Amino acid sequence: MITTPTVLVLGAGASYPYGFPTAIGLKRSICDEFSSTNATAIRLLSCLNAPEEFVKFREAFLKSGQPSVDAFLERRPEFLGVGKLAIAYCLIPLEDEAKLYQPTSSRGGDWYEYLSVKLNSSFEEFGENKLSIITFNYDRSLEHYLLNSLINLHGKTRDECANALAQIPIVHVYGQLGAQPYPQQGSRMYRSNEVEHPRYVETAAAGIKLYHEEAETARAHELLRGAKRVCFLGFSYNPFNVARVNIGGSLDLSTFVFGTARGLIGLELDDARGRLAEAIGGDIRLSDTDNLDILRRNMLLG
Repeated sequence: MITTPTVLVLGAGASYPYGFPTAIGLKRSICDEFSSTNATAIRLLSCLNAPEEFVKFREAFLKSGQPSVDAFLERRPEFLGVGKLAIAYCLIPLEDEAKLYQPTSSRGGDWYEYLSVKLNSSFEEFGENKLSIITFNYDRSLEHYLLNSLINLHGKTRDECANALAQIPIVHVYGQLGAQPYPQQGSRMYRSNEVEHPRYVETAAAGIKLYHEEAETARAHELLRGAKRVCFLGFSYNPFNVARVNIGGSLDLSTFVFGTARGLIGLELDDARGRLAEAIGGDIRLSDTDNLDILRRNMLLG
């Protein structure tokens, strides 16, 4: 059981081992799938928006010099509607339950399983775990993994386990693939074949909230202020995202802040550390390691 108030802050690298893309990977997927009005994606979604608008969006995004579709749409809000549909279309097929139990080894081990082990308790005490999660990802892979874990470990019904999981705060800063939070009643099911139906893509897109729209920042700030341990997993320290967790450096040095820093070199690492120090404070410790390694090496889930 996790007894120390702990917040995990998740970037794209957190769900990458489970089949979801980084920002540049999502850009490639969007640009491949929406390349012309004859593309399968555009023909399928033409009942929701004009085919020419998808192509205009794709061309502008491709040539924008921005790796992140979120950052691009911040600058070009006229493409917001088609952009959200494109994001949903490219991510829904990746909601493949089998990939949750066969994570890629290129980003370290299975940190979802490790987290599930650390959350271990009686079913009745599950909500007493002092864990909160702030995620910048649209996918619901972690929720689905933990829901399955509860169902199969305790032999309870899906509704009973969904209610238990709801006691662990999970904040999607930019929304998720569905208007209703997963796995609450009425939420989109976790399945990859819904991309074949435009109305399901539309439902998934409706849950996405981007930079300049209403984001769940107030709840994220509340969770951070109550933490004694904070760990950024698979996070890129993009200035836009760091701004979303900015609580004015109000954490004191008794709060330890850890983070993976894959791909950052030289002064980039110092810059990321400085941004976090200004945004949330605490004792900042970033390292070039993977998600599972940083959790185990620093015993962050106890």
